[in-house]
Amino acid sequence: MPSEWAFVSVDMEIANICRAECLLCPRDSITRQTGIMSEETFKAISEKLVREGSLITFSGMGDPLSHPMVFEWIRELRGSGGDVGIVVNPASLGDTISPALVQARPNVITLSFPSLRKDIFERLCPGTPYDQAIARAMELINLSAGNVGLRITGILTEMNQDEHEAYERFWRDMGIPSYMVACHGRGGNVRAPGVYERRDYGAKTGNCGLFRYHTFITWEGNVLACCHDLTGTALLGNLVDSEICEIAVRKSKMLNDGISFTVCMQCDEPLRNSNPPIEDTPPQNRKERRTFFRKMKLKNRQQFQNS
Repeated sequence: MPSEWAFVSVDMEIANICRAECLLCPRDSITRQTGIMSEETFKAISEKLVREGSLITFSGMGDPLSHPMVFEWIRELRGSGGDVGIVVNPASLGDTISPALVQARPNVITLSFPSLRKDIFERLCPGTPYDQAIARAMELINLSAGNVGLRITGILTEMNQDEHEAYERFWRDMGIPSYMVACHGRGGNVRAPGVYERRDYGAKTGNCGLFRYHTFITWEGNVLACCHDLTGTALLGNLVDSEICEIAVRKSKMLNDGISFTVCMQCDEPLRNSNPPIEDTPPQNRKERRTFFRKMKLKNRQQFQNS
C-alpha cells in the first residue's frame, strides 16, 4: 500500500475528450493539449502506481470510455494486482458499453448522475434525455450486481439544495451507495448564474485535501495540481520521467509553503478547505483506505453544511 500520502488515490486522465455537453463542465475552456493516453505512457506510469499501491481511478477532464483501450487497461491493472475505478456518465453507456465495462471488472464504477429531478437533470446534461439516462443507470445496476462495485454521485446546486436525502434514499432502496457533492467552480472556470454561486474560501490553500491525498495525472503523464487546471500551468512534473517519491516531496513542500497556483487561489472546491482526519501513516490496506476516505467525506459534508 502507499508509502506517500499524495499517492493514496490517483486520478488518471486517459483521455480529455468527451461528447457530452454538461452545463457545469468547463472542458471547452481547456487550453492545454487534448488527446488520449498512449500505451507507452500508460505502461510507464501504471507500473509505478501499482507498485506504490495507489487506488487508480480513470477520471479527469474527459470521458475515459472514449479511449479504445479502456477495458483492456482495466483488465491489465487488475491482473497485475492493482486497484482501479472508473467514473462514467449515462451519455456514454448503453448498447455494448455497459456489458463490456462490467466484464472488464474494475474494483468500482462511479456513475455520475447529477439529479433525480428530471428538469434539473436535463438542464445540467443537455442532450441526454432523463428517461434514457435512468434506463441506462438501471441497466448498469442490474449488470453490476454480484460482479462489480457500483456507486452513484449527484450534484447539489443552487436549484436542488434539498435533494440529497431523497436522492440517497432512492438509490439505497436499490442497494446502491450514493452521495451528492457540492457544486463548485472547477478552479474558477465555471460560470452558471442561478445554478452555481461561488463561495469564498480566502487565500489559504494549505489544507487542500484534494492536493494532499490525491494526485492528478494527465493523458501525457503530467502531474498537475488537479484536473481543474485547464491550462496545464500548475505542473509538478511528469510521472514518466520522475519517481513517485520526487513528486510527493514537491507536493509536501508546497503544502508547507502555501500553494500559489492561480487555479488553486480561485478554487472553491470544498476539499480545499478541509480539516482532514489525523493519521500518522497512509492507509495500509483497502479497508483502511475506505475508512479514511469515508471519514474525509463525512467531515467534508459537515463542513459544507455549516458553511
